[in-house]
Amino acid sequence: MICFKDFFPQSIEKKGFFSEDKYEKFSALLVNLNEWLSQQTVEIINIETVVLRDIDDEKTRFLAEEPFFYQFIRVWYQIPDADSSDTEDRGATE
Repeated sequence: MICFKDFFPQSIEKKGFFSEDKYEKFSALLVNLNEWLSQQTVEIINIETVVLRDIDDEKTRFLAEEPFFYQFIRVWYQIPDADSSDTEDRGATE
């Protein structure tokens, strides 16, 4: 079975309505990813960086004219069919 897991940066400081929140650096995602991989017995198919633009329309329409981009890591992996009863982390996000 093919599955995926997303690694998003965690918010480290909330700002006001007219300013941006602060998030972990991308390198922190790599630390979380490597920790997760060290605990898994899955076959990795692909690891990719995903970039989305303006995923929070209400907030971005009131802020700067420049678009906002959100970056995260997505891991595609395969688990044996014998483990199909275990649904933890299948398509889950973190």
